[in-house]
Amino acid sequence: MAFYFSYGSNMSKRVMEVVRNIHPLRSQKSTLLNYKIIMNMPGPNFIEPGFANITPLIGFKVEGMVHEISDEELKRIIASEGEDYALIEVKMKFFNQTVMVNTLIYKTDIKIDLPISSRYKNILTSAAFENSLSSKYIDELEAKKSVYYPVLSEYSALRVYFWVKSRAK
Repeated sequence: MAFYFSYGSNMSKRVMEVVRNIHPLRSQKSTLLNYKIIMNMPGPNFIEPGFANITPLIGFKVEGMVHEISDEELKRIIASEGEDYALIEVKMKFFNQTVMVNTLIYKTDIKIDLPISSRYKNILTSAAFENSLSSKYIDELEAKKSVYYPVLSEYSALRVYFWVKSRAK
């Protein structure tokens, strides 16, 4: 078994189970201390310009979900996210125990928030609501700059869905 901390779209039960075919034995909201959420993972184009990442920063915290999954499922998550991520282990609370949890950090020199698509922002905020993350954290996600291009954004959303689903096998 493995523990995995998700802070981006993998906070969503639908994304984890339907899109990625990952079925956690248990999941619980949790907080990663001394890290900050930042949208500094560049996307493939102007329609999907950026995605969530985390960076170490004392005094900040990232809210998300800890999932108890199989070792094989963790390998599939890592493979589907791509080779530009570093796998790190951090101590986190999970059902009243402190456990070593795996999470991913995108390797980049970008230090600023990039805009994110409205589609991606909706996934993040919906997952935050679904998992009862704090209202302060939800406000932080909602304040992220986003872009939307009629028709192009809908077409791109379909392409992203099928691309992620194909990598999750």
